[in-house]
Amino acid sequence: MHKWLILVVASFILTILLTPQVRFKHPEYKVGDIADSKIKADRDLLIENRAATAQKRLEASNEIASIYDYDGEAARQILATLANAFSMMKEIGTGRISAPAKEPRDVLGPIKKYFESTVGVSLTTEEFQILHQNKFSPAIAARIGDLITTSYQDRIITNVTFLQQEKDKGIIIRDIRNQTESELTNLATIRHIRDIEAIMTRMADRNREREGTDINKVVLSLAIKLIRPNLMFNRDATESKKLGASKDVKPVFYSVQKNEMLVREGEKITPAVLDKLEAYYLLKGANRLSKYLIFTGMFFTIAFLGIILYYYGNKLLKNDNVDLLFLSVVTVGQIIIVRAGIFIAGAITEAFPALPYEAFIYPIPFSAATMLVSLLVNRNLAFILSILLSLMVAFLFDGRLALFIYSFLGSAVASYWIVDCKKRMAFLKVGLFLGLINMGAIFFVGLIYEDVFRLHTLISLGTGLLGGIVSGVLVAGLAPLMEFLFHYTTDIKLLELANLNQPIFQKMLMEAPGTYHHSIIVASMVEAAAESIGANSLLAKVSAYYHDLGKMRKPQYFIENQFNSENKHDKLSPKMSSLVIISHIKDGYELALKLKVGKEIANIIKEHHGTGLVSYFYEKAKRDKDPSIRSLLESDFRYPGPKPQTREAGLVLLGDVLEASSRTLVNPTPSRIKTLVRERIDGILSDGQLDECELTLHDLNKISENFTMILNGIFHQRIDYPDLTANEQNGTKKEKDHTPLDRRPAEKNKNRPAAAAAGGT
Repeated sequence: MHKWLILVVASFILTILLTPQVRFKHPEYKVGDIADSKIKADRDLLIENRAATAQKRLEASNEIASIYDYDGEAARQILATLANAFSMMKEIGTGRISAPAKEPRDVLGPIKKYFESTVGVSLTTEEFQILHQNKFSPAIAARIGDLITTSYQDRIITNVTFLQQEKDKGIIIRDIRNQTESELTNLATIRHIRDIEAIMTRMADRNREREGTDINKVVLSLAIKLIRPNLMFNRDATESKKLGASKDVKPVFYSVQKNEMLVREGEKITPAVLDKLEAYYLLKGANRLSKYLIFTGMFFTIAFLGIILYYYGNKLLKNDNVDLLFLSVVTVGQIIIVRAGIFIAGAITEAFPALPYEAFIYPIPFSAATMLVSLLVNRNLAFILSILLSLMVAFLFDGRLALFIYSFLGSAVASYWIVDCKKRMAFLKVGLFLGLINMGAIFFVGLIYEDVFRLHTLISLGTGLLGGIVSGVLVAGLAPLMEFLFHYTTDIKLLELANLNQPIFQKMLMEAPGTYHHSIIVASMVEAAAESIGANSLLAKVSAYYHDLGKMRKPQYFIENQFNSENKHDKLSPKMSSLVIISHIKDGYELALKLKVGKEIANIIKEHHGTGLVSYFYEKAKRDKDPSIRSLLESDFRYPGPKPQTREAGLVLLGDVLEASSRTLVNPTPSRIKTLVRERIDGILSDGQLDECELTLHDLNKISENFTMILNGIFHQRIDYPDLTANEQNGTKKEKDHTPLDRRPAEKNKNRPAAAAAGGT
């Protein structure tokens, strides 16, 4: 359950980091810029001709005739208003309607305002006085009405000056009463309101002799003021119709064939070129739904790649949940670093436009994550991760194959070489080597794209070298932090743990000197054997140093630490003695965790006896006089396990048993040592203790040869000294049982020194 949660969360975070860049981003060009690289179409494209499309839309818009609203009831409404105003003034004059707001000093002022508000036009004081003196005669109203009626008779009146295109193609007249539309092409029939004023003036002049001049002026003035257009331009309706016609026009496209050059290096960006680039980079202004679809697609793509990585690398994981969490953290961290590098590169080139953007991409430490995984988990797992990370890098850089190759080559090579780092300075060496690989990748990929012999390529080679160094320095800084957070053990930490001047070893030397000496010899044995079979010799050696830490709690119960005739086990039952012996596994594991030596070493401490039998005390129990003791099961005398899970743990088990067993040999000749080694390895193999580690029979043969060689070096022929007993000088002393001495107590006899010299396991 935890692993799926880690996978989902990591995929979600990576999707957030990658989605803004998943689609091909728009090139940072505008009209007038100079292209800094060539771009070729990788597929057939349809490019919108924006200029042609805009022209067609303009033409379609211009084809739409202007819309004018026509009010056929305008004259009737004016006459009704005029009649109502004169009628009200007539009634005010007769007293049937009181004049509003009468003031003693000016009686006509309020009446004039009232009349103006009713009729809707302004009058001069003189004009109003003439109307008032004539008591707003209906005859005057009739004359005004005749002028207005005659003016509107069979006429369309407007206050608009028609454009030439309206004269050429006509207009659309919309009747505001019934919303019907009709097209009018002959605009000569439409009168401007200025023409109507002239007509009214001529009509008034013909009546001047018949009527008084003053009345005639008032009639003409009021008629002109009351007249209004009955044809008005409807701007909103016209623009709406033009916009609809423009939208109905389909875009004009032209085709670009695959491999056709969109823009060449050094070419000026024109509007047509920019159209091609935008089509190529698929920038169509995605809506909200498409963004959700892109996010969903990216999420499941990353999750699918993560599942593949997990199942292909599952056997390489040491601790499923911890390793998977570590992989997720470094993957997310790597993408964040790349995104930060892109931002910094953009900021630099924006501040210094003369510098090539590409050159500031190469210093980004693309290989940092795979180097950490290779260093802390597994080289093969790092190689698989490098493929996934390189694909993500390609997403961030518009799917560019060159950046995928650059990232993958660097990551693969760095993950291979970083494993052998045993000193902090080695990180810098790996960084320099990675920088050379980066330079090679930049150069040869440049050859493919015919983009080598240029100034910006030379700058890129230098920044590629810098990128390798940055990766090495970054990993050197992050490795201790990752070790601490995820409890990993690197070779550098192993070298620190291998320092025998540490307080724990000084304490072991003082309190359990036999165990200390035994651990040193086992470490030498397993280191040589590990190198011969390709196992981690440093891990095996350091684990051997720590494998018997648990004996420090009760050192006197182990024969290698007994230097007098007293044997603690003489006072214990066989079952209790076996429990004391077995307990050093649990005690050592707990002490290792307390010392924070790392999970790998702690696990080897727990596994270095497997489920082996404490045979000495088991045999002693079987010979006991007490039936209850004789009836004890063999399982009561076995270590709790687990069996060794790694080759290094198996080596420590074999080295521990053989070093202790070799001490029982009297007159240890090469043939006897070889026989002892073979017998012990065969016995451990037949007991099933090596079933769960990866040691093969071929490995066991090499291990046997190395153990034999080292033990022969330890037990090389020495000169017999005079104080040796006759039996020892003649080599007649009987060889003891090969049972490891930590599984039996010291014997109280004259051979005590020889027995005490043997180291227990």
